Amino acid sequence: MIQPVPTTRSRALVIGAGIVGLSCAFFLRRTGHDVTILDRDPNGDRASLGNAGAIAQPEVMPIAAPGIVSKLPRYLLDPLGPLYIQLGYAWRLWPYLSRFLRAANNRQYAASAESMGSLLVTAFDDHGTIHQETGLGHLLSKDGHLWVYRSPAVRDALPDWKIRERQGLACTFLNRDDLVSEEPALGPMAACAVRTNDWATYVDPKAYVMGLMTHLREQGVAFQDCNVGTLDGDTVTGTDGRRYPFEHLVIAAGAWSHRLTEQLGDWCPLETERGYNTTIPSPGISLNRMLTFAEDHFVATPMSMGLRIGGAVEFAGLKTPPNFNRSKALLELAAKYLPELNVDGGTEWMGHRPSTPDSLPVIDRASRYSNVFYAFGHGHLGLTGSATTGRLIAALVRGEEASLDLTPFRIGRF
Repeated sequence: MIQPVPTTRSRALVIGAGIVGLSCAFFLRRTGHDVTILDRDPNGDRASLGNAGAIAQPEVMPIAAPGIVSKLPRYLLDPLGPLYIQLGYAWRLWPYLSRFLRAANNRQYAASAESMGSLLVTAFDDHGTIHQETGLGHLLSKDGHLWVYRSPAVRDALPDWKIRERQGLACTFLNRDDLVSEEPALGPMAACAVRTNDWATYVDPKAYVMGLMTHLREQGVAFQDCNVGTLDGDTVTGTDGRRYPFEHLVIAAGAWSHRLTEQLGDWCPLETERGYNTTIPSPGISLNRMLTFAEDHFVATPMSMGLRIGGAVEFAGLKTPPNFNRSKALLELAAKYLPELNVDGGTEWMGHRPSTPDSLPVIDRASRYSNVFYAFGHGHLGLTGSATTGRLIAALVRGEEASLDLTPFRIGRF
């Protein structure tokens, strides 16, 4: 655990007020830096606010799985399926997609899972550090998790479970009777499941993010409304001409980060995985924990404001308007598993997950500037990996050795 140390204060800028940027600011401020966070809309909507709320330590498997290549044609033709590439966007996706396809092999799949596991092994401890100082730990419920299957296909996923077990993540297989005893709301479509206890959920992710922002302000962290235009090794300039000099800079701008790293000479095939959900205030059922419906690729998370049904991966860029038919399709799927579910009155949402081809984030120092650092690309695991990423970035800024090998997370791997 990082302990605060007395230092000569330096000016540190963090670009991005999502959960990763906030976590970087937390650990930088804790270790003696004067921190300012720049964001074009610091209080606006971000992936941090509408996610599934999980600290998902066992979710180490990359999306580029062996065999996914044969499924891509079907995905292209199904705009409401689990993974959709908008036809008009496909050509722009090629720098990402070509590397994604190269990563979809057994060797890279296992290597990426191992690297992600090494990053997430301290996730609970690092979130705990934030909770200890902010008092936000009451929002976290360590209630475990179930991967629910509608067929014996769970056997096909055995290699994934073996990878998790080698990382020390315990998984228990449940038959139909055991599953229903754990989650009575599940109907006959749910045949079996795998349970893990290495999982927790924030009952209100927005409350956690806003609470962390409040704490940072109380600790003297400044928030500036800034649409970043240009940057170099010592100054960020907004599109309005305002200049922000710095001694250290952290780029944690989520799915927009690559637009900034390119100005510094570091190219990255970052894309946005557009994800959808609906939060139902009166679902008419009760779940005891977060569920992942493994074969249909969506989740259901009980939260303080209702039941959140979400998932899907859509590649359509940062500017295309949301297609909320995807949210409705997820509700239809959920109702098949949860026959008593009331799907009325929900609030629909779409967010931009920052995605890399190998599903590993970028946690690195800029190649040309020793005082600029990168913290983005966490995909579905931004909340899970946020605190650990913040701790690692603070260590890099101080010139310390990281607590794990960061080679797999370097931007130059692309």
